[in-house]
Amino acid sequence: MDPELEAALRPLPQATTLPPRCYVDPDFYAREVERIFRREWLCVARADQLPKAGDFISFELFGDPLVAVRGDDGEIRVLSRVCRHRFMPVVSGSGTRRSFQCPYHLWTYALDGRLLGAPEMDRAADFARDACRLPSLRVETWEGFVFASFDSQAAPLAPRLAGLQRAIAPYRVAEMRTTEPLVFEHVWNWKVMVENFIESYHHAGVHPDTLQPLVPASGTFADDTEGDAFAILHNPTRQRVPIPALFPATPGLDDAQRAEFVVAAVFPFHLFSVQHDSLVWYRLEPRAHDRFALHIHLCVPPHAAEHDGYAEQLAGMKLFLDTVHRQDIAACTGVWQGLGSRLAAPGRLSHLEKAIWQLNRFVLERVAR
Repeated sequence: MDPELEAALRPLPQATTLPPRCYVDPDFYAREVERIFRREWLCVARADQLPKAGDFISFELFGDPLVAVRGDDGEIRVLSRVCRHRFMPVVSGSGTRRSFQCPYHLWTYALDGRLLGAPEMDRAADFARDACRLPSLRVETWEGFVFASFDSQAAPLAPRLAGLQRAIAPYRVAEMRTTEPLVFEHVWNWKVMVENFIESYHHAGVHPDTLQPLVPASGTFADDTEGDAFAILHNPTRQRVPIPALFPATPGLDDAQRAEFVVAAVFPFHLFSVQHDSLVWYRLEPRAHDRFALHIHLCVPPHAAEHDGYAEQLAGMKLFLDTVHRQDIAACTGVWQGLGSRLAAPGRLSHLEKAIWQLNRFVLERVAR
């Protein structure tokens, strides 16, 4: 193996970052798409975003237009949005439909992908309507998150995340309710965003007036995780005081759980953090080696909206999330600029960057394989 890649796989006390080419090389990204993204489970929605039959959310992954929809049978499916006739997407955006009708030639599909109608096709020899349907991906719902996989042979997701499930179980993540996201388009490699999310070493430099006063960088730590499918980062508050709550707190948490927020990543790029009164979830849609779309969702306890002052609390929390992310934008933009330098080289990792080391091993072992 290349010495620079091998250095990233060493034990953490001796490990380095990935070399810059792993971020800026379009060919490396193409290998990630084929060897990681199209083989792993990717989070595409929350189940509560699709509460009733016909509710749908459309999106795109690696050039494939897709739609997540709840069917009449209550099942959530992820279907191709590409008409089986002349390739026009049959739906866009989000909302509620009883069926999907292609706007080009009015072919109509059921919520489970079956072809319901195809005008003027009676003269097409051997046209089998029953065999013509929108392709579907494998789907698994875990803790309220809807995951999909392009790989029909992918191992079930939940057993791989047993350790993560135990860590977040007290917070009742599946019960949280999703609000409208903050939406961004960024011009960096996806790993720059993931790495920034899963280490708090940068709090002192990047968030001196937002996160660092409450959650100092030096007190954060990552778990030794089971296998390589996920990372868990603990962010305890200074002097272990409870995190201020805007929304009704999850009942049953102990003092330590109320005095930290837990950051988690399901590799490759499902990111979320949870604390005693809320959940924040980042949905990435990589577009190329140097750009991706980002939706930042705030999720609140199930009855939060019934309490006085909810609208103001929601707006205040979203303003805080926007402020924190814009601080991260400045940092990630700087990292991306540095990665493009001919003089850039791998650097050593801190013990506070264990989760990045775990991500690097996940990526390299799959790309190399």
